[in-house]
Amino acid sequence: MNVTTDVQSTTEETKEKRYKTLFGSALGYAAEGLDMLLLSFVLVYILKEFHLSPVEGGNLTLATTIGMLIGSYLFGFIADLFGRIRTMAFTILLFSLATALIYFATDYWQLLILRFLVGMGVGGEFGIGMAIVTETWSKEMRAKATSVVALGWQFGVLVASLLPAFIVPHFGWRAVFLFGLIPALLAVYVRKSLSEPKIWEQKQRYKKELLQKEAEGHLTTAEAEQLKQIKKFPLRKLFANKKVTITTIGLIIMSFIQNFGYYGIFTWMPTILANKYNYTLAKASGWMFISTIGMLIGIATFGILADKIGRRKTFTIYYVGGTIYCLIYFFLFTNSTSLLWGSALLGFFANGMMGGFGAVLAENYPAEARSTAENFIFGTGRGLAGFGPVIIGLLAAGGNLMGALSLIFIIYPIGLVTMLLCVPETKDKVLE
Repeated sequence: MNVTTDVQSTTEETKEKRYKTLFGSALGYAAEGLDMLLLSFVLVYILKEFHLSPVEGGNLTLATTIGMLIGSYLFGFIADLFGRIRTMAFTILLFSLATALIYFATDYWQLLILRFLVGMGVGGEFGIGMAIVTETWSKEMRAKATSVVALGWQFGVLVASLLPAFIVPHFGWRAVFLFGLIPALLAVYVRKSLSEPKIWEQKQRYKKELLQKEAEGHLTTAEAEQLKQIKKFPLRKLFANKKVTITTIGLIIMSFIQNFGYYGIFTWMPTILANKYNYTLAKASGWMFISTIGMLIGIATFGILADKIGRRKTFTIYYVGGTIYCLIYFFLFTNSTSLLWGSALLGFFANGMMGGFGAVLAENYPAEARSTAENFIFGTGRGLAGFGPVIIGLLAAGGNLMGALSLIFIIYPIGLVTMLLCVPETKDKVLE
């Protein structure tokens, strides 16, 4: 397929379709945040009712993480081979129904299985939504569009943090999970209102034309080579040659660092604030709220900067800023007030880079492997980063949890070097 066709595939998308796609994908990611985090806010009640140990409670999170990893791989492949829209709708339906069914769980194993299914759906949805948005928005707006999708997660987390306070006292912890069913309505919207990106449809038509020519024995040598490449399993395109393989490995490392910092900081900081600085539950919630506002601003800012000055320069700003600010926050802020208000900038740098991954991943791989790339690369990094809180806990075995957490500043320079060595600039790139 030539460049002209690829340009037209984006510019021909209607304004209505672009905004419908953005709306559906952002809501999908918000639904992920909601259904993923509900467990965290009511886990204490589940442990009590089912007489579970902390290890068994941790296994519920582990089951979710494993499900996310498997789901990200499986549904990324399916979306590339059979279509984005129907696959995305299925993933949303899967995690929303599995979440709602927790209301009826009667034993520990049912909880494990349902959380695994929640993880599968959540892991699958992210990359598909990002692929759809990048394929429908213009190259001048691509990073801003994917940053809007990334903002959805934060809004879902905010809703998940508020629901238990209103629901649990009146209806019990089980009722909270019924709200996870709401995204099922979104699945219906996605299936009925959204259509496949034109670039994906064009690639599918071209593949059928080549297959027809092959059946008739009319393929040219060049077309035969093109068909050979198109037929390759999507994952193979992420390792097509040395240059692409280096880029893929670099992006996995960057994804790992982004998620390691996020999960490491925001898993342990509430505990540190409660134990060392005597934060009440209300004040800890205030810390989380302020840091989340910082994340929202950081994600939105990343998208704006990435479209204006480029992906690599923007990542550089965030890596350098994250390194410097972590040193300031963990070593110089020594009272509860500075830690509280300073959490806004911590959130800005620790999760702001989420605004760029959707665009960068899409721009480095062709349409026939784009959902696979988004899910495999980000899912692998996120899955590995799930061990971040565990690693920090082990480093803090001597009792200095704040000291162990402060070591996070080391990872951002690693991300910067990896990005500079492995990942090319893709600003204004026409999608393949």
